[in-house]
Amino acid sequence: MREFIRLQLKLKWGYNRNNNKASAVMTAIATFLGVVIVLTLVWALSYVLKASIIGVSAKRLAELYLTIIMLGLTVAATGMQVKRLYRPGDLLITARFPLSPFKLFAGYLVLNYIDLCIYSAILLLPVMIVFGIAAHCITFVYILGVLLGVIFMPVIPFGLSVFLAIPMVYLSSMLEKHKIAGLVVFILLLVGAFLLYDYILTVLAQFFIHKNFTAGTLAIWEKLLTGLDKFYNPAYYLGNMIFFKRFWLGFGVLLGAGLVLIAGGVALARVVCTSLRNKALESGIGIGEKRSETDGFGSVRAIFRYSFKEILRTKTYSYFYLGVAISTPVMVFFCNRLVTMVGEAQIGAGINFGASMLVISVFMAMICSFSGTVLSVEGRNFYITKLIPVSYRRQLLIKGILHIAVSAVALIISTAVIGSLGFVNAAQMATLIVTELLLAAGLVFNGVNLNLANPNLKPKANGETEEINITFMLLIGLAIAAILGASCIILPKLSKDGATAAYCIAVGVALVYAVINFLVFWFTVDRKYRKIEA
Repeated sequence: MREFIRLQLKLKWGYNRNNNKASAVMTAIATFLGVVIVLTLVWALSYVLKASIIGVSAKRLAELYLTIIMLGLTVAATGMQVKRLYRPGDLLITARFPLSPFKLFAGYLVLNYIDLCIYSAILLLPVMIVFGIAAHCITFVYILGVLLGVIFMPVIPFGLSVFLAIPMVYLSSMLEKHKIAGLVVFILLLVGAFLLYDYILTVLAQFFIHKNFTAGTLAIWEKLLTGLDKFYNPAYYLGNMIFFKRFWLGFGVLLGAGLVLIAGGVALARVVCTSLRNKALESGIGIGEKRSETDGFGSVRAIFRYSFKEILRTKTYSYFYLGVAISTPVMVFFCNRLVTMVGEAQIGAGINFGASMLVISVFMAMICSFSGTVLSVEGRNFYITKLIPVSYRRQLLIKGILHIAVSAVALIISTAVIGSLGFVNAAQMATLIVTELLLAAGLVFNGVNLNLANPNLKPKANGETEEINITFMLLIGLAIAAILGASCIILPKLSKDGATAAYCIAVGVALVYAVINFLVFWFTVDRKYRKIEA
């Protein structure tokens, strides 16, 4: 079992010289940018709340962050339990290992806990150090407490996840039969999380702009921070350990509660896990798959329908692609309002069009970034695309049009929302639609070209898409969004004709970008496609 755990850790956390170096570099860049954004937000919120008139101790304020991190670890741990214990992508392989079912089960539990400890160190150490600097509470005892917190923080999330994974398995099985219901639930959760994020950013913006809080905001934060500093919150006991206030109470409660949860959860999970694995092996995974429903369709309609069903088939696509596209109008409205508020305070009135251009371009980049996987998503079925009597160019063109259509629907609804609420006038709405449609086309064909140059056709567990191309395309899209947004915000302030120049630059940049990527696609697709090994 020890060798099994070591091999699994090496596969996930070890370095492989054969890995794609470009993918590693892009992953490092994306991780760095994500860490910088999170730590900046943590520092700003810590500074704001300590500098405000809220009478709050560093410990109570820290419990807010600890609660968020522990909730995040609980969600991550539950996903690990579901994926490794109940729905492993390598079940047919591990069933042949010279390990007893119990040792395999115990090995996966140990792997999950080790992963949680690594995530705990990554999430807690930088966040709490930045928090300590912002809240002026850095001491040797504090650093020692944070190190102890890294060790003990995963205990409760791990214990809870063993219980939570069981209903999640049955719920996900039910939602797989009703994919639309699952997508609706995800969209509601996504919008709710985004509204909370928007509220926090609005609070920060109001403080840095006006140097004060409203009375309602003060009451909300005081109630929240007081409510978290209670005995029923595990973060309260973790805070006791980190700040060495009633240390042994925090230590005893975390350790005792964690052991009880883990013991009870493991006993229950073992029975459920054994039953589900036996049923999966007896039924035969991948046997008797549903027959295609595209028979009798023309090539265009068949590929279009197949590609859309492919989106619904994988959770990555259906949730983070289609779900984000559907919820984009709501998020665009709140982002647009926030950017406009900050921009007017720093630059002055009249930046609504520029703010709208920036916000919508960012969401177009998020949606279109998935075009970088139009080939990779085929996985081991890629060879079929070389056998069907449809040209390579035609196949990818149809898939590209599907991605553009999804972006266009989200764009038109988003533009209609901000236009009806008075953020932009009719001429500006028309400019936004033309610019963003061209930008979407450019991003989609850029993603297709990138995937042609860097296809990843290795089989993936559960058919999921894990592509660095998505991250790369997102970075390209964000850079273009920043250029378009900055031009449309700054140019109208420089001269009377600045607004017209901004409109022309926005449309021109998007047009050139779309034309170049389409021409590259049109004249190189067949040659690149033929070189790809199935």
